[in-house]
Amino acid sequence: MAENEDKIKKITEALLAGGKMLGVHCGKCKSPLFEFEGKVVCPLCGELEQDRQLKEKAKEDVLSRVDRVLHSKLESLVEKLEKEEDPTKTLQLIEAIRTTLQALERAKK
Repeated sequence: MAENEDKIKKITEALLAGGKMLGVHCGKCKSPLFEFEGKVVCPLCGELEQDRQLKEKAKEDVLSRVDRVLHSKLESLVEKLEKEEDPTKTLQLIEAIRTTLQALERAKK
């Protein structure tokens, strides 16, 4: 238990010191990586990582997640539209679908 508490403490210290937690993990110890002053570092083992490659991977991870969430929302909206009989609510759902499709298109760019 003390080992986990020590890891949490180090990660918390990295956050409090102004580090930005990235969506990628250390290849050595699997801890979340942090960006400090333009450098990417592991708060647990101190490994420095290749900054540009990690930022690109983090960006891809976020965009992939956005794409997945938007597709899920779109599916939900379509299901609601299929069942809706109220014309006003139907128009609202159509507008929400249109907006979601636009967001998906922007996320691809």
